Amino acid sequence: MPSKLVSAESFPPGEYLRDELSERGWTISEFAEIIGQPSQVVSEMLEARVKVTPDLAQRLSAALGTSAQVWLNLEEAYRLHTRTHGT
Repeated sequence: MPSKLVSAESFPPGEYLRDELSERGWTISEFAEIIGQPSQVVSEMLEARVKVTPDLAQRLSAALGTSAQVWLNLEEAYRLHTRTHGT
């Protein structure tokens, strides 16, 4: 009998960002200055209240040494998961 497929849980990009900030020892204010955004934008991203836009993805990638696509993919996967699973 085939097993039921269960989709993987998806996390908001802010959870990944929180880990990165912690690993690097950066505060929200420091990171906001690095990416040229207000601290409120970073705080709202950490709380999944602001979406990762292409501009924000480019800023994140430049600061963290990732690709912008990584952040856009995380955002899209999270939004799709929340629409599908109502979380």
